[in-house]
Amino acid sequence: MLSSAAVLIAFCAWPALLQWTPAGAANILAVQTIPGKSHWNVMRAVLQALTDRGHTVTVFTPFVDGDRDGYTEVDVSDQTGPRLELDATFLIENFGTTRKLMTNMVNVTRVGCDMIYEHRQMADILNGTAARKFDLVVTEPLVSECVAYAATVLHVPMVYVVPPPIITYLERPMTGHASNPASTGHVLFGHGVPETFAERFANLVLTVYCSTLTWYFEWQLRRADPRPYDIVDLVRPLMIFTNTHFITEPVRPLTPDVVQIGGIHLTQSKPIPKDILEFIEDAPNGVIYFTFGSVVSMSSLPENVQSAFRKALARVPQKVLWKYEGEMADKPNNVMTRNWFPQRDILGSF
Repeated sequence: MLSSAAVLIAFCAWPALLQWTPAGAANILAVQTIPGKSHWNVMRAVLQALTDRGHTVTVFTPFVDGDRDGYTEVDVSDQTGPRLELDATFLIENFGTTRKLMTNMVNVTRVGCDMIYEHRQMADILNGTAARKFDLVVTEPLVSECVAYAATVLHVPMVYVVPPPIITYLERPMTGHASNPASTGHVLFGHGVPETFAERFANLVLTVYCSTLTWYFEWQLRRADPRPYDIVDLVRPLMIFTNTHFITEPVRPLTPDVVQIGGIHLTQSKPIPKDILEFIEDAPNGVIYFTFGSVVSMSSLPENVQSAFRKALARVPQKVLWKYEGEMADKPNNVMTRNWFPQRDILGSF
């Protein structure tokens, strides 16, 4: 218990405390192994929040925004590529089934880990020869836990940033908890909340199947081509930030170390471009927004698939905003195409 003198000293010193700069600021190492823009948007927002609060961040990223006060980038775009944009045919052939999806995503994550951890500046950090010492690692798991290697070597805590909903095939390794498949839909399941016995059973099978595939494929890679992160006991995250919010997600149990930060990457809305606004306002039956996201190039779809989409959308009474790269042949009269639409601004206008 503090003495009365100590309490008095603390009370008298309080005005001076208000003038101090932020105390307990940390040197943070951030690692972005996934070259996906949508993934980076969430990570960037988290890092922005950290630097705004006085922390110092050094980040390995393929998306260069420019250094600022307390924020230093290490450009790894030459190693990882500037962005992940998949040809639709390649996507169907390599990710078209659950087995292909899980095995290839494990490989994508491990390839990203190899590229980051073989970088000269990262090697200096892990060897202890870098000038700056770090207190925390912030990174993103996708399917492989290899991203935890930096925190393991540096013996510091780690925070995971998860851009999609909580990844159920890694939930148990990350948190020690596995949600009941009878009430919590797997991230790849078609129903957020399984209701019938058949849906619950199918969800259970999918949950076990995906977790087994992840373990088995990583086991194969560790045997066939071991890496430094395969021979150490990787640390578990101290905290997990997930890009979800309870008002938009089905009800599900979460462990105390999972913190929902859904929407942290959203910025102030901007006016909708005039041509798009006029197109929307001249749509008496409403508007359909059609996109496969930032990763899939829709113009790379096979022509028979594109033709089917064009014919189907030409018959609907609504107007269509179609995220499409380049010029579209035989574009229906009710369709507007752009490489990118300000999706949130458009949806917020209704």
